[in-house]
Amino acid sequence: MSKTSSKETRTREQIEGEIRGLQQLLTATDYKALKHADGVMSDEEYEETRQLRVEYRRQINDLEAELEAAEGQVADNE
Repeated sequence: MSKTSSKETRTREQIEGEIRGLQQLLTATDYKALKHADGVMSDEEYEETRQLRVEYRRQINDLEAELEAAEGQVADNE
């Protein structure tokens, strides 16, 4: 395995790790989303969590796009 390939693997693993971490943060706020959906939590009470969840999803999408781009570069180099 070349050093370049090892670096690409590490980068992919780092990205995947960040995605998993963000997914865990989303999961940790699921109960608040459900409380809000059930009407137990007001819009005002939920707003901060909603904004966090939007940001987590945005970051996940960005990281997934970065991962796809990196995989495309690897395929192009083969």
